[in-house]
Amino acid sequence: MEPLFEALEPERAAEVEQLARIMYEAREHRRLILEQYRTDDPAELLARIAALAAASDSEHPAWEHYLAVRILDDTRSTARSLMAARLKDGDARIEAPSAPHLALREALAAEVGGRLATPPELRQDALLLRLTNGVELTVSCASPLDYSLRWRTPDGLELGIDTAPGHRGIASGPQHLHRPDGRVVDDPLTRPGLPPWENLQAVIAALLGDPLLTDQS
Repeated sequence: MEPLFEALEPERAAEVEQLARIMYEAREHRRLILEQYRTDDPAELLARIAALAAASDSEHPAWEHYLAVRILDDTRSTARSLMAARLKDGDARIEAPSAPHLALREALAAEVGGRLATPPELRQDALLLRLTNGVELTVSCASPLDYSLRWRTPDGLELGIDTAPGHRGIASGPQHLHRPDGRVVDDPLTRPGLPPWENLQAVIAALLGDPLLTDQS
């Protein structure tokens, strides 16, 4: 055991070690994502996303990667603060980092558990949901303004709502809907700035009725 942990009582040492592991894994995951774009600056990646979207209304997986980096940075910051507090006085309560997704998972369990086929799966940079009608929904939420909701239907069709910047001809705002045929249209369901739970609840309700949002295109 490292000298740092040897000075702590076993329970606190285990908690500190867990936080150190979370920080390391988040840092490495972040590094691997940004290496794909040959940058270490999330702001530079965001600028590239905006430029590409303005040139072509196409899919933009880089947006999900940008959100992942934001979420991982928040995770590391939260874990670092918890570790410092735990080492200082031992009274800090250890909770899972990635607070937005943790809050969404708790709300899901309390409000719409019966609409999920399996419990929500919390990952480092996303929340995975499987609805009772076979839809698989991936939630990436860095803030009430920056999010991506991507889903796959039981037939394998993929759609998504997100707030990536730069799309032309979108009247609703930055939020837009990617349809299976490649079209990018106004988002009929979410509104940036609302609590993430409100937007997610609206999307789940709509997908349970019509995963293709046929009447909302």
